[in-house]
Amino acid sequence: MGSAIKPVHLLLAVLLAAGLAAVWRQGRRSREDPAAVLAALRAAQGPALPPAAKAGALSASEPARYGRERLYELLDGAAEGYLARGLTESVSRSYSFPGASAPFEVVAEAHRFATEGGALAQLAAEAPRAARPVAALPGAVSDGAVLLAARRRDLLKLTSLTADPRGPQAILELARAWEAP
Repeated sequence: MGSAIKPVHLLLAVLLAAGLAAVWRQGRRSREDPAAVLAALRAAQGPALPPAAKAGALSASEPARYGRERLYELLDGAAEGYLARGLTESVSRSYSFPGASAPFEVVAEAHRFATEGGALAQLAAEAPRAARPVAALPGAVSDGAVLLAARRRDLLKLTSLTADPRGPQAILELARAWEAP
């Protein structure tokens, strides 16, 4: 018996090589950009608020997370509007900033909606009457005590709890820290 290569064996070897080459080419084309993977992982984590140091704050409380079922603990009477616009989860924390005579507090909330439209609709519904566009943050509005900003599916709400003259600047710096990647 000879060890001659039969045409069927040759055909199988060519098909196997072609299949391996196709898989290899597809793998090279679909290799993910590490920065894109990191951005997707961050987005999947849920809404986030910056650390105190990044925002120029003296300190910050631990973040408290709220799902749809616990949202009433954070928003009480306003929860229905958020839920109707597709809220999926929220995070809240308090920041302490150096004030003119004593430290003052800013409460920060970041809300994740199912769609960008939900975040924008909530921003429009919740904007204070005296709110004006914030030049340094496109799409953000503020009346000096409250600042609202939307980024993709997230809505940021910052509220200065004291009428300190440094309050408007503090909420602006906190919003900038939230906007930064």
